Amino acid sequence: AADEVSPDEPLAQAGGYTPDATTVDTAKFPKRAGEAGATQFCHNCALYAGTADDATAPCSIFQNRPVQGVGWCNAWVAKS
Repeated sequence: AADEVSPDEPLAQAGGYTPDATTVDTAKFPKRAGEAGATQFCHNCALYAGTADDATAPCSIFQNRPVQGVGWCNAWVAKS
């Protein structure tokens, strides 16, 4: 998407956003470590305004700009 969040942006770096959750530095972001952490993706986060099938969708953390469904950031919250 044209306005898609880049992992190079200051806000993205502060929150550990990556478009590929499997590349998260779990030493720096232990929330993504272990079996529970391995299940965390943007597409199953409460802040992701899309479904698990959407490749990208708006995220409220990033002013509703699109993020990758297979991405991750430290603001991850389980969908209820």
